[in-house]
Amino acid sequence: MASVFKRARKNGGHSWYVRYKDPYGRDIKEKVPARTKREAELFLAKIIQELESGELEKRIRQQDVSLFQILDDFVAYGKAHKRSWARDVNSIYHIKRFFGDNPLNMITPARLEQYISWRKSSIGLKGKPAAPATINRELSCLKTAFNRAIRDEKASTNPVQRIKFLEEDNIRNRVLGQEEYEKLLELSPAHLKPVLVCAYETGMRLGEILGLSWNQVDLKKRVIILEGSQTKTGKGRIVPISPELHKVLSPLPRINESVFTYRGNRIQWIKRSFTTACESAGIRNFRFHDFRHTFVTRMRRKGVPDRVIMAITGHKTLAMLHRYDRIDEEDLLRAVG
Repeated sequence: MASVFKRARKNGGHSWYVRYKDPYGRDIKEKVPARTKREAELFLAKIIQELESGELEKRIRQQDVSLFQILDDFVAYGKAHKRSWARDVNSIYHIKRFFGDNPLNMITPARLEQYISWRKSSIGLKGKPAAPATINRELSCLKTAFNRAIRDEKASTNPVQRIKFLEEDNIRNRVLGQEEYEKLLELSPAHLKPVLVCAYETGMRLGEILGLSWNQVDLKKRVIILEGSQTKTGKGRIVPISPELHKVLSPLPRINESVFTYRGNRIQWIKRSFTTACESAGIRNFRFHDFRHTFVTRMRRKGVPDRVIMAITGHKTLAMLHRYDRIDEEDLLRAVG
């Protein structure tokens, strides 16, 4: 039977306690921060309410589940369903390092704030603290892991939902000029050139390009058909093949199903060759993903409607599209001219 009682302290005062049976039938005696019997009874009423709703059982279960357990579950899911799971693994490495393998109820908003401060101040492998965007990705991973744990009834609450993510200043505006592009092509190895032309002429992401198979390329209709499983948004789309890209794709050898190959095998990654080519061409502060910025800006300057550009690039909103569209001095001078 649930009840409240008080115990005398050595200093002459007293403390209030509540007694109840937990969901597993165990007799629980718990000290409560009450000053009067009425306050103790209110604490007990809340506990009884949580007992009846099942919330107390969830909280008790959360004490038995460790952080590493739900993070490992999340990684296992990511390997099977997410293309970005390797990046998640890196994010989770830092989370594990800071929090350790503690019960879920030890991961509180206050500790999360400490984690953010730690990541903002600790020096990483690149010799500088983590950027706000990086910290937000890590928090997002943890938030998703908790949501999955709640769905699987391993957790009752998600502490990350009560944390405000950091402001990000990560908008890129690097656009490759025509002369830069031509010089980059000239100094790139043979296997890299078709990849660069595809990026420049379509604005496709690197993963979408390297994952292309010949059955997705229709040179007669001049379109590339991307499947939902290949795109970041999970939705398929049709990408037109420009005359320049058509010239590059047509003579490529069909050694296997892969469009872009090196020594007979599908090209898996181009980081080293791309970085070397940029250095040889004297091109700085340019990442492969900036080809999307370049494509969007080129299309806008040619007068292509936003909705058409979005259909080609797969951007869901105008706001996101405009993040990739750079307005520079050339645009301003053209406007007043």
